Amino acid sequence: MKIEVFDPSGKNIEHTGTPGELVCTRPHPSLPLYFWGDATGEKLRDAYFNMYPGADIFLDGVLNPSGVRFGSGEIYSVMEQFNGSIVDSLCVGQRRPQDPDERVLLFLKMRPGVRLTPKLESDIKTEIRKALSARHVPKFIFEIEDIPYTVNGKKIEIAVKQIVSGSNLQPSGTVANPDSLKLYYKFRDLGFDGSKPKL
Repeated sequence: MKIEVFDPSGKNIEHTGTPGELVCTRPHPSLPLYFWGDATGEKLRDAYFNMYPGADIFLDGVLNPSGVRFGSGEIYSVMEQFNGSIVDSLCVGQRRPQDPDERVLLFLKMRPGVRLTPKLESDIKTEIRKALSARHVPKFIFEIEDIPYTVNGKKIEIAVKQIVSGSNLQPSGTVANPDSLKLYYKFRDLGFDGSKPKL
């Protein structure tokens, strides 16, 4: 097994001391073949292997609130049942230097004419709790105008996680819609008291 640290463009940045994505470039033989209910293995590949196209690497973009480790793909699977209201979603962890723990933020790009209402937010949290567990439920759910993607069509979770956790990033040439990253800077100043802030 070989572990490296990559930036959003797929370059090894271990020597820089900069936070990045923990990537297993030579997996252990006991790597799973598919998720439960994912007979083709497509969801596993999307969650762990497709960030750096052309590289056969395992990417662990894991969320870790209160020591409970899970992948954003688990949340995205639940979100599929809300396709009538939601165009897309992005799930990231937020942990800034002053935060005692990581918390999960879920961003939703709504369909035209649809808003994130308290009822819809409650329904989403209820479905995540039922399908997964209470520990998987995001701390905050926000409506967002756009979700960043790479030019290869992969959601850019790592850069958004870094932004909401306090880092200043310059989008790389691999971002298909670089202006979308600017939308996430306002979420870096959220309080940690448990109440949803007004943005």
